[in-house]
Amino acid sequence: IPGARKVLKVEIVLDDVAAEQVKTATDRATTAYERIDFSWPVEGRLGDGFEDDERKRHQGIDIRASSGTPIRASQAGTVIYSGNTIRGYGNMVIIRHSEEYVTVYAHNQVNLVEERDRIEKGQVIGKVGKTGRATGPHLHFEIRRNNKPVDPMLYLK
Repeated sequence: IPGARKVLKVEIVLDDVAAEQVKTATDRATTAYERIDFSWPVEGRLGDGFEDDERKRHQGIDIRASSGTPIRASQAGTVIYSGNTIRGYGNMVIIRHSEEYVTVYAHNQVNLVEERDRIEKGQVIGKVGKTGRATGPHLHFEIRRNNKPVDPMLYLK
């Protein structure tokens, strides 16, 4: 900005990233409801589950696994975010699967894909880690439908 004297850090919010490229509600109204079955992204033990209560909000599930365990795409799609600029999530990948659905893979040791990459179901996209606000190695996994978090356990096969 011309004449600026100070650089201010602007935080990126997960909801903003997931909302990008979504058509307007009127555009979506012409599309039939779409239900996608997602596969488990990593082998491990279920930790914290989905919680929509405002006091205990947890917008996904945590899957405990050893550091370096491969993380696989739950469904085919396009990477819309691969980075570590969203506070608390550490290294994270977001994949858009359709106009309605995106998946989020967070706390990764490393991301192995870049934005705009086309991803196949089951493709390795990262490795389990403990980056961001994580107390131990695990994958934080979210499914968002129309930019609203839904319980992944209702969709995983």
